Amino acid sequence: MRERNMVFFGWGSKSKTAPLDAGRALVLRYSYFHLFWLLRVSWGLKYSLATATEAGWATRPLSDEEAMQLDAPNKLTLNLWWRWGLVLWAAVALVAIVIGNLTR
Repeated sequence: MRERNMVFFGWGSKSKTAPLDAGRALVLRYSYFHLFWLLRVSWGLKYSLATATEAGWATRPLSDEEAMQLDAPNKLTLNLWWRWGLVLWAAVALVAIVIGNLTR
């Protein structure tokens, strides 16, 4: 995983995992950009299947159909704030600016 963090902003890619059964796990990989570690926007959500082997974990990307068969979006996803937090605050700021200009 690559990650670039500064005091005020950062970007990179991360992953989350959820166990499916004893030897398999679902992996969600995504890219992100954040301001102050709170205002974040994430994109490029891709699911993979990790399988335990004698040499460690082997992963392979899942097609959209395979991800739906495993119910991946319901088992492993990003919450609304981590996915669109920066966009939500930008929209709130835009609405406040518009309302402020209309009330002058």
